[in-house]
Amino acid sequence: MDLALRSSRAAESLSRWLAPLAFSDWSAPRVTAALTRGVVDWGVAHGWRVRCEVPSIAGLPGIHPDRLSYLDVVCERLNGPPIAIEIDRTDKQWSSRKLLCEADAGAVAVWVRWGSPRTWIVPHPVALVDIPTTCRRVAGRLLYSRATSAPAHSVDEQPGPAPARCWATTRKGQPCPINPRPSGLCHVHDPAVQCGARMKNGQRCGNATGGGPCNVHKNSPALETPTALL
Repeated sequence: MDLALRSSRAAESLSRWLAPLAFSDWSAPRVTAALTRGVVDWGVAHGWRVRCEVPSIAGLPGIHPDRLSYLDVVCERLNGPPIAIEIDRTDKQWSSRKLLCEADAGAVAVWVRWGSPRTWIVPHPVALVDIPTTCRRVAGRLLYSRATSAPAHSVDEQPGPAPARCWATTRKGQPCPINPRPSGLCHVHDPAVQCGARMKNGQRCGNATGGGPCNVHKNSPALETPTALL
């Protein structure tokens, strides 16, 4: 499938997933954190391995020559090229360049944009997920809102970019007491460090491994169902 078409369909799918997210008078970090969680949930729901703050797939150096460039979210798939996703409030030309380099390296490139008026140029074959918001200044702070009539969704609207405890709940329904990783989830609940194999019952294996398949699945054939649209 053409890479531009893959990017377009991935962006359409992600747009539908994020459509129910609504908020009122949130700070910019809180909005970005909620969108990041939504993107992670979307990837996990498809059975992919999802990681946050991943070094550039294309090997692009960062703004500083001695540092690597990082992508906000990467969805790794067995049945297709990886999906590289950037999440921005402003028109960051650096993000545009990163995604274009990722596309040149064969990745599906998606840019999630919110906050600013649409004045940016999205280079082909990068696809755009547009999240319209309104903004007002309260006591010197810029606060953002978004109303939606979309049906309720499982996108978590927990506040803050880095909670003191993991955002997940235990099997007993209690808040997880473990300190979080940068994603906001602990080493047990973060999909990036779980097995992630698709089991015969259609469920995703959530065994904490630190990344990669668990002992049960490391020698088993992949059981993931291809996602035709992406």
